Amino acid sequence: MTEETVDGAAKGNVECLPDDPALRGKILSKAGFLYFGAIEDKDRQLSGFLEVLVSYHGISKLTIAKMAGVEEQDIDRLLANPPEKVEIEVKYKIAVTVMELRFWLKDCELPI
Repeated sequence: MTEETVDGAAKGNVECLPDDPALRGKILSKAGFLYFGAIEDKDRQLSGFLEVLVSYHGISKLTIAKMAGVEEQDIDRLLANPPEKVEIEVKYKIAVTVMELRFWLKDCELPI
């Protein structure tokens, strides 16, 4: 996407986006994620990354918990809306695991 396209979409001009509704939705979703990522708290960001792994990639919460060395309940707490309090050490383990999985799976995600 060009800078003009991004600027136009940010100003509400959706005519500059592709005609395909699915692709248009993905672009708007990612743009919103980037925008809100700058202003949202970090627990919500971690929760969003977890949600991608669970819903888009189909990785179970139990698998993520085992890889991180935490309890599945800790994953559930972070996926709650809003995310519930989780010990900082547990959160760190989950965040590292989430980053590793997202990095490993990035080639499986559809590009914009």
